[in-house]
Amino acid sequence: MKRHGVNHDLKTNLNVSADDYRDKILSLRERATIKNAWLKKRLETILPEIMRREGFDMWIVIAREYNEDPVMMSLLPEPMMNARRRTILVFNLREDGMLEKLMLIRYPATLYEGVWDPDKEGQYECLARIVRDKAPKTIVINISETFGFGDGLTHSEYLLLEKTLGKEYIGRAKGAERLAVGWLEKRLPEEIEVYPSLVEITHAIIAEAFST
Repeated sequence: MKRHGVNHDLKTNLNVSADDYRDKILSLRERATIKNAWLKKRLETILPEIMRREGFDMWIVIAREYNEDPVMMSLLPEPMMNARRRTILVFNLREDGMLEKLMLIRYPATLYEGVWDPDKEGQYECLARIVRDKAPKTIVINISETFGFGDGLTHSEYLLLEKTLGKEYIGRAKGAERLAVGWLEKRLPEEIEVYPSLVEITHAIIAEAFST
């Protein structure tokens, strides 16, 4: 069977060497450029759409290095491979429909606005200031009894968040499970377009790895 000019017959792929696909595999630098372009477009289109759909004003994603929230990895641009010490992302949907994308780490990454100066205030102090300034009616955080992909906020970070925001704003917080799952499941047309080719290359690599 062929789709988009790609052969999906695994038996055929078993007779193809992974080397036959070498020219189709991009370098790490080339892949990073494409992935960042996709992420930029996703943050500008998909995320605001889902936040409006669910009626959420602010999404706070918090993760520590080596213990990342499952959603965090999908939000970090290249060449970031993981959270740095503690990484806090704040997505604030303004009344005009524009999405503010804030990153609270010492060295903010591209695609995000750096808003924390560690020489002037603590990381959670900065977060509290941002929340007070934006005054969102609804805040969502990654806690969920249903979906693991929406339950990435650790207990210790929740306690720090609760203490920092105080009763007024922590009382506006709810689980972001529908937002988290919606973000992970939706794809850009250009992402979907390349998936068949990725599957074919993967089949070829597996076939060669397990061949005699």
